Amino acid sequence: MQVAHIRTEGGEKETAVSRQFAILSVSALVSTIILIMVGSIVRVTGNGLGCPDWPLCHGQAIPPFYLSAWVEFIHRLFGAAVVLQVGLLIFMSWRQYRSRPYIYLISKIAAVVLVIQVILGGIHVIYELPRWTGWIHTAIAMLIAGLVASWVALTNNSLRQLHQRAQQTLAHTRLIFWTTISAVATYILLLTGSLVTRTGASLVCPNFPYCGLSIIPDYLRPIVWIQMTHRYTAYIVAFTILMVLWQLLRHARQDIILRRFALTLTSLIVIQFSLGMANVLLALPMWSRVLHLGTGATIWVVMVLLTVTLRFENA
Repeated sequence: MQVAHIRTEGGEKETAVSRQFAILSVSALVSTIILIMVGSIVRVTGNGLGCPDWPLCHGQAIPPFYLSAWVEFIHRLFGAAVVLQVGLLIFMSWRQYRSRPYIYLISKIAAVVLVIQVILGGIHVIYELPRWTGWIHTAIAMLIAGLVASWVALTNNSLRQLHQRAQQTLAHTRLIFWTTISAVATYILLLTGSLVTRTGASLVCPNFPYCGLSIIPDYLRPIVWIQMTHRYTAYIVAFTILMVLWQLLRHARQDIILRRFALTLTSLIVIQFSLGMANVLLALPMWSRVLHLGTGATIWVVMVLLTVTLRFENA
């Protein structure tokens, strides 16, 4: 009886930890997406050097009452919140999930990436916002979002149940293949979009969908090549997501969670293409630039959630 009682207590404790981890991972994911959007606000408003030093702001823990300083300082506060949450998830993974290789592997990758991101953020400010650090900073931020989304997919009860159903009904379909391709393509699209921003190529092609009056743009100009590569990558991503939607409608229309994924992806793609066109046709209004990055990050997170849920066991 005593042994059974100890086992019951151990099981209840493990369940409580699992629940806490799942809740914290969702909180960290939402916080990371918000942080990405706040970072975009800092960039488009030109307040990247509102705090010209690091880790302090104008040599103070609390910045002076300048708008530019507080815009950047709020960005840093959100960053600290994300670091705290992701750091706690890493600690919990190392304490409780060493026997689950996927969760534990993600924690090791996240630990390395998080340290790099914090250091890179300081370098980006100290060296007065060079393009290459900004581009890498965005790339790592998206990677962190993907890692946290993977934690969510591996610990959320509804998504774990979806994985079990998918193994029975979708194992012989192309859905998992297309979700994986789409997730990879979406990350590449985010990298090309950041490159467009960092190189000043956003308005080099002032109309849509062509660049100037020709279907074939002037590729002798590298800046045009950067802009059109982003657009062509967007078309590829749209195609891969359409294939995902087709597979969902064909094989999984009876599953309510997969139907929600399909509806979410459809809505996000329509919104994202509209924002992309607004960026070009309205000459980069601040609101559309922020929403464009935020929506892109959300599409990336949704694709990671779907891919990891369908592909990986909670082992």
